[in-house]
Amino acid sequence: MIRTVEQYLESLDDGRVVYCLGERVKDVRTHPTLRTIIRFAAMDYALPNDPKYRKLFVTKNEEGEDVNFLFTVPRTPEDLLRRRECFVTGVRSGGGILLHCMGIDALAAATIAANKMDKALDTNYVERVEAYRKHLQKNDLGLTGAMTDVKGDRSLRPSKQVQHKDFYVRVVDRQKDGIIVRGAKMHISATPCANEAIVLPCRAHGEDDKDYALAFAIPLNAKGVKLLAVEPVTRTNGEEAVWDYPHAWRLQPTECMIVFDDVLVPWERVFMCGEWQFSRDITYGFASFHRLFGASKMVGELETLTGIARLIAEYNGLEKYEHIRNKLAWLAMLTATVTSLGRMACIDCTEDPDSGIMVPNLMLTNSAKFTFADNYHEACKTVQDICGGIATTVPTFRDWNNPEIHDYIEKYLAARAGVPTENRVKASRLIKDMTQNYYQIDHIHGEGSRAAQQIFLYMSADWDRYIAAAKRAAHIDGWQDDPTYGPLLDPEKVIEPKMPPIDTSYKL
Repeated sequence: MIRTVEQYLESLDDGRVVYCLGERVKDVRTHPTLRTIIRFAAMDYALPNDPKYRKLFVTKNEEGEDVNFLFTVPRTPEDLLRRRECFVTGVRSGGGILLHCMGIDALAAATIAANKMDKALDTNYVERVEAYRKHLQKNDLGLTGAMTDVKGDRSLRPSKQVQHKDFYVRVVDRQKDGIIVRGAKMHISATPCANEAIVLPCRAHGEDDKDYALAFAIPLNAKGVKLLAVEPVTRTNGEEAVWDYPHAWRLQPTECMIVFDDVLVPWERVFMCGEWQFSRDITYGFASFHRLFGASKMVGELETLTGIARLIAEYNGLEKYEHIRNKLAWLAMLTATVTSLGRMACIDCTEDPDSGIMVPNLMLTNSAKFTFADNYHEACKTVQDICGGIATTVPTFRDWNNPEIHDYIEKYLAARAGVPTENRVKASRLIKDMTQNYYQIDHIHGEGSRAAQQIFLYMSADWDRYIAAAKRAAHIDGWQDDPTYGPLLDPEKVIEPKMPPIDTSYKL
């Protein structure tokens, strides 16, 4: 089933408990700021129903029904490339994919872990996960993934917390019809606009923490679920919001704290319950896929940031100066590097041996995300430098439309002849909006901090091959059995015997 935008919007009128800015939200679709998030998420349903994009977003399931491609299992590199293209297209469109990205990455992680647990422990988690996948396909649900726990004292493991035991989501009771869970998840994207969430552990666990080794799916209007939406970037609406916050207007923060206040989860929706040995598999599986999304969504972000830098340079009459062109060249290089690394992560993927899922290349995926995150503040600084101080003090929509001061702004903020002052002001507003604190923090920590990516980069490195290369170059034994360097031809053995003898008459 492929739902329409109207069907999706209607599904959000489900009695969910949401708070924003200290007030209970009566309807997320009509809330002054949350409706911006809903509009953004609704693009997930507009794109598959558009003839231009239907072939990309829609496929057939095993029963021959039309389903969202993102709810299928990636079995080939081409599937991963198509998944990435869905992400890139959605973000470039100014909306879309946010609603599904977290959820489908969590679904992939649950699939990987379920296969491992079933083979090792003779459980039936694969059956549950696949039944849930069919439920998603048939109902075309908006899905998010909830991983990050609030953590409390981070020096202590989940079961050793002092103030209370609910800093990590845990099982507090096992009943005939399901489990009772308690705790909270933090920074969960797309929550106000999703229908359901897949909840995963955020770390590896020891046996003492087995009650926290927990994965399940839950409707967001379930009894005991409470959604605490984050403060919006802008509280304005309409034309004023579009003018003053051209980026945030369509990309308002969508994060929530999800509180689970003794929530009943039916057994058929439980995908891990106490199998602490496999928490690491589900956590790492999610990170592997979600960083592919992170690297994909940054394509549109970087293209826009690089483009607005070039545009404001033209408006300011500076695009031909060497130092400006060097800054623009660096921005273009950063954009191309992140784009290429993300694409190659799909092509050079690996197959999970238990589930058959194609997993993005860990080294390349984390390299893409780290390259972006590690350079994002520099990119913001570079764009601000090209724009000038107006990026901080640019007039607002209300200033521009005040007849008492409009002419002063029109006159004194003009730049290059032939460029309307309004265009320069709008470009400067976009730079101010895109390089503000929220996005600088979000882009660094979204999909895992740089430290998390460095862990994956170290783990993913082929140290045996690198060391073999070094030993071969240094003439230290131990490289001969390496599959890459061992078979290589040795010039000293292959070429030297065929060389004529050395002429000893030279004085070297």
